[in-house]
Amino acid sequence: MTSSRIRAAAASDLDALIDLEFAAFTADRISRRSWHSLIESLSATIIVAEIGGQVAGSAVLLFNQKTSVARVYSLAVSAPARGQGLGARLLESAIEKAERRGLRFVRLETRVDNMTAQRLFETCGFVPFERTATYYEDGTDALRYQRVLPGIGAAGSLQ
Repeated sequence: MTSSRIRAAAASDLDALIDLEFAAFTADRISRRSWHSLIESLSATIIVAEIGGQVAGSAVLLFNQKTSVARVYSLAVSAPARGQGLGARLLESAIEKAERRGLRFVRLETRVDNMTAQRLFETCGFVPFERTATYYEDGTDALRYQRVLPGIGAAGSLQ
């Protein structure tokens, strides 16, 4: 495995984040304007994975002060960096940030046809709890996942 580093994103990462977004997704992409807003937002945390000083992955975690839920809004790993565990490391870093905020749940969604993402989420302790029809731009359904954070127990599960 190539040496990598997980860190908080900085404003100087904007172009790399946009390039990663366009390489990783064919639709439902985060716009430049939205990336800029997310980087500046107090209700978002952006984490990047670096390999050789280059952004090779990112995770966007959203918070809402009125809920006990954090949402992984985006998770992307560049094609050359896939298979090195970066997706899991980014996801675990996002979960740690939610735990430090005292939140009870982390939620995310993926396309019903994205089996690779589903395996990753389930390996990282997420459980599917809902299917949302025509969620994505192209009409594909989403499968929503949730992970209950420590301290809440099974009573917090939607299962």
